[in-house]
Amino acid sequence: MPESLRIFISATTDLEAGRAAIGRTLADLPVSLKTEIRRFPKEGTSYETLFEMISNVDRVYFLLGQDITAPSGTEWDLAFRLEREVFALRKPARLTPAAKEFLRTVDYQVTPSEWRLFRTDDELARFIANDVVELLLHPLNRYGLSVIEMERLRLWRKGFGFSAEPHLADEPGGAEDGGIILGRDRESQTIDFSPLPT
Repeated sequence: MPESLRIFISATTDLEAGRAAIGRTLADLPVSLKTEIRRFPKEGTSYETLFEMISNVDRVYFLLGQDITAPSGTEWDLAFRLEREVFALRKPARLTPAAKEFLRTVDYQVTPSEWRLFRTDDELARFIANDVVELLLHPLNRYGLSVIEMERLRLWRKGFGFSAEPHLADEPGGAEDGGIILGRDRESQTIDFSPLPT
């Protein structure tokens, strides 16, 4: 049975908008796929619940801005303790002393050269698009994609087919609060292979 794509987005306070950019990128995937986006709830949660939320995800996207803010440090620590794959992204900024110390103490897990630097939401979306396609094109086809869907993904990645429409910073839409993207209806994705008229 095909698996759902499950991701956890950890973002420092100044990069909350990055969650929406990631959500829009995932919603624009040209395939039918149930995607679950998880995050630390705004109203808070217990350590045990956070442990459960991170324990079975396919990828943790970690967004670091100017400062390391709670609960990002805990999310980072749990992701590595649970041996989840962490995709570390950083927005170049004047770092606070706490953020500098965080980077210094975690460089045995992710070296400075392994952090992906992004300046805009479009650059963030490009990194995410490329990584998600790599996940979905898993050699064992864990997500049950058809050959046509796999080719669509390759073409989409090549053109970075995410939505480039402007979004207001305070406009809802994306993954600010987590959610589930059900994907496109596979039944409606038909391709006519009949020969062209001569």
